[in-house]
Amino acid sequence: MAAAPWTPLVTALVPTYNGAAFIMRTLESLAVQTWPNLEILVGDDRSTDDTLEVVRRFADGHPNTRIVERDANLGWLRNSNDLMTRAEGELLFFAFHDDVVAPAYVEKLVGALRGNERAVLAFSDMDVHEVDGPARLHVFDELEGLGSAVQRGRVMVRRPGNWWVPNRGLFRASAFRAVGGIHPNEQGEYSADWTWLLGLSLIGEFVRVPEVLCTKYYTKGSLSKRWPHDETQLLALRKSGIAEIDRSSLDPVRKALLKGHLWRRIHGRRLPGGVKRVFRRLGL
Repeated sequence: MAAAPWTPLVTALVPTYNGAAFIMRTLESLAVQTWPNLEILVGDDRSTDDTLEVVRRFADGHPNTRIVERDANLGWLRNSNDLMTRAEGELLFFAFHDDVVAPAYVEKLVGALRGNERAVLAFSDMDVHEVDGPARLHVFDELEGLGSAVQRGRVMVRRPGNWWVPNRGLFRASAFRAVGGIHPNEQGEYSADWTWLLGLSLIGEFVRVPEVLCTKYYTKGSLSKRWPHDETQLLALRKSGIAEIDRSSLDPVRKALLKGHLWRRIHGRRLPGGVKRVFRRLGL
């Protein structure tokens, strides 16, 4: 007798703050998903505009939508972590309020995870519309074919171009529990999605679906456009990366290898020769 097809509940996580002008575009893209088993979980972070009213009107016509109304503003990181904790789905994805996903987004990414039990996250290419600018294709293919946690970690500690694209992917709820959520750094929320993706990369493979299934629309108020990208921020981020590696289940030698790569980026110097020789003898 053939096994029943895998049709997991998928939760779309929608952390939002003051998105009244554009969140309906995101919600409508979720409403037309071809995947039949979808939960939409919206966390309104104490918006000061009409976001909550817009979301309530949408939820009235879509019974698979749940709304979390905050008593105080948590910030995107704590809002996102709380939504992941509340989600009922076996698989989760962030539907940020300035993103739009294609109708087959969930269906195709579920298929990618179905085909690879070692994978914890599946993602697609992205079109990104800059503020008052043209759309550009963003592709992240540097993890393709990497079955080793150390190999994936060495890529992610470099923060290569478009490293953030997988954050618009579909991931296993078990992976969220293993990583422990998105962790802040000494500068708060700055690029905390990098350490989140680094943590995920250390527990399983990433699968890229090579087509555009997600489109991002930057606005002048987009959080990442307002962060000061200075050395203080970057130092805090790299320290947070070391902490993420320490939290992982890698053995001490492999942790030391990856932390060594970040050490070099923090201090601007190569690893001591003795350390490198040890890694070479171990085949790392």
